[in-house]
Amino acid sequence: MRKTIKKAVVTVVLASTVIGLTGCGSSGVFSSSLNGGKSSSKVTYDGNLIDADVLSKTSKIETIIDNYYYNDVDDDAVKEGIYKGIMESLDDPYAEYYTKEEYAKLQEDDSGEYAGIGVTVSKDEDTGYVRAVNILEGAPAEKVDIQPNDVIVKIDDYDILTDDDLDYLVSLIRGEAGTDVTLKLYRESDKSYHDVTITREIVEYSTVSSFMIDDKIGYVRITQFIDNTDELFEKAVEKLKKEGMQALMIDVRSDPGGMLTSVVSICDYLLPEGTIVSIKDKNGKVEEEYKSTDEQSLDMPMVVLTNEYSASASEILTSALKEFKVATVVGTNTYGKGIVQSVIPLGDGTAIKLTTQKYFTHDGNDIHKKGVAPDIEVELPDDYTYKDFQGKNDSQYQKGIEVLKGKLGK
Repeated sequence: MRKTIKKAVVTVVLASTVIGLTGCGSSGVFSSSLNGGKSSSKVTYDGNLIDADVLSKTSKIETIIDNYYYNDVDDDAVKEGIYKGIMESLDDPYAEYYTKEEYAKLQEDDSGEYAGIGVTVSKDEDTGYVRAVNILEGAPAEKVDIQPNDVIVKIDDYDILTDDDLDYLVSLIRGEAGTDVTLKLYRESDKSYHDVTITREIVEYSTVSSFMIDDKIGYVRITQFIDNTDELFEKAVEKLKKEGMQALMIDVRSDPGGMLTSVVSICDYLLPEGTIVSIKDKNGKVEEEYKSTDEQSLDMPMVVLTNEYSASASEILTSALKEFKVATVVGTNTYGKGIVQSVIPLGDGTAIKLTTQKYFTHDGNDIHKKGVAPDIEVELPDDYTYKDFQGKNDSQYQKGIEVLKGKLGK
């Protein structure tokens, strides 16, 4: 399989970080740490951020704490708080400082295996709500009453705040295999709350599933883009081709994104030669331009299913297939996240994450806060539930089949 770019460079994800509980991963990192892990004697940002006045004021605060604060002081916790405060001061909802423990957990998310409950979660930037997005088939969460779009309001005894970092909430839900976690959920369709207790297990997470819809139409679903998603996708498509597939439906509904390298590799496999996506820095300079080669493409009718939770990497795939004019997009407008976060290790086991770039589609479109519009808009019926997924009441899925049958002349 072709690899057009080095893996683990940058990550494009929905919400603060949609690591979720199923290992999407925001662990795309720069290949080397800044300054080789050594700090310079003076840190600057937009001029002189850490100057003599800041150092003097920090010293005064430290002296007051030493002299008057009633409780004991954890020096390491204070230092970590300073680093976190710098990142929180940025006008960037995705900016974050990771302690050694948090960064280790973040790196674990790309492995495709973890101890948890098997739910992908996302955070709405506007409301701060944390929602279940996908329930992994066969995972512990499938055994209890939790559904996509449920709002998680409490984790054990911790009441979730709208400004809580998603990574922190994920760490509360994860834990050792065999232990329990209790979630309080709000279901908007019922306007009711209920609790579920789930026993954590080691979860092996596959981001790709596939089957033949009929004797000619194949179906592949991508739930997130992690390190091996491109390989799983290609294997699935090749298997479907051997089973007689002549048209393909790709479902990225509620796919919050993931690794840029993974989605680019999938696009390269599907598309003829051309630009997939361009990455620009804060000054508008093109830093990277990812292209598909002419080595291979999938020459058959395709449909992409989308919804309002299809974000970032899934939007790159959707926009590329749409703008190359090789697929029809069916569903609703996508989320609209056209910016890229980089996780940058600091050389001591810690790291920071912040927005570093913006991406532009094949046609040069900026989709941030706009999303990708479907070619055929289809809303789900009012009485739709997650149990209707891929069924007769799944109007988007059924429309996709109709479109592909029309292209095949069936």
